[in-house]
Amino acid sequence: MLLVIIGLSVPAVLTFLLLRKTGQKIRILMYHKVDPHHRDMLTVTSEQLETHLDYLQKQGYEFLRTQHLSNRSLSVSKGVLITFDDAYVNNLEYAYPVLKKYNARATLFVPSGYAGQSSQWDIKAEPLLSPEQLRQLDTDVFELGLHSHTHRHYGKLTAAEIEEDLRQNIRFFNQHRLPFVPVFAYPYGGRPKDKSVKRQMQHTMATLGITFAFRIGNRLNRFPFSDPYEIQRIDIRGTDTLEDFARKVKWGKQF
Repeated sequence: MLLVIIGLSVPAVLTFLLLRKTGQKIRILMYHKVDPHHRDMLTVTSEQLETHLDYLQKQGYEFLRTQHLSNRSLSVSKGVLITFDDAYVNNLEYAYPVLKKYNARATLFVPSGYAGQSSQWDIKAEPLLSPEQLRQLDTDVFELGLHSHTHRHYGKLTAAEIEEDLRQNIRFFNQHRLPFVPVFAYPYGGRPKDKSVKRQMQHTMATLGITFAFRIGNRLNRFPFSDPYEIQRIDIRGTDTLEDFARKVKWGKQF
C-alpha cells in the first residue's frame, strides 16, 4: 500500500507512521473450560488461569467490562477483556474463585438453547449453566453475553436463519429475566462469507441493539474499532506455556 503524506517534514512523517503503527490496541482473551487438573486446547487448569491473572496484574493490565468498549476516548493500552464461551458449569466451579481472588471480570457468552443441558458440539459433552445458575452468578465478576441460540456456525446459515437465531437468543434472556450485555460472540468464530448475507446479519444485529460482535482472529484490536462486528479475540489454550501466554498478550498470537 502506497501512503502519500503531503506537507509534512520527515520527523513529522515518522511520528505519524509510528502512531499509525502502534496506536491504541486492546486485548480480548477467549477461554472456554477450566478444570482442576486436566488441560487441552479448550481447557486451562485452575492453576494456569491463576498464573495468567497474576501475570496480567503484575504487568499492570486493567480488567475491563464490555461497557468500556463504548467509550471511544478510553485509554486501553493496558486494558484486557476476559471472555468465556459456552457458559460451562466449570466456569462457575473453577474459574469464578480465581477471578474473584484477582478482582477480575469476565464475560460469559451463553448459547441459550443449551442452557442447563450439555455441550453437544464437544467431543465429550460437558454440563452448561442453567438459567437459575446464571441468575445467581456474582455480577461483580460475571456479565452475560449472547452466543446464539442453537450454537450453529453462522457461515452455514441464511440471513433469515441468523435473524431468528439471534432473536431466540435475546428472547431467552428476556423470558428468564436475566440481565445481559448486548454483545455477541460468533459460535466457532464463524461469519457468513457471502457479502450480502453478512450485510443483512450486521443490519439485524444493529436493529436488535447488539453493539459489538466477537470473532477469533488472534490479533490485537485497534481502538476505537473500525468494525464493531469484527472484533478479534486471542485464543487461550491449556497447551500454552506461560511464555506462550505472555507473547499472545503482547502480540495477539504466538510466534
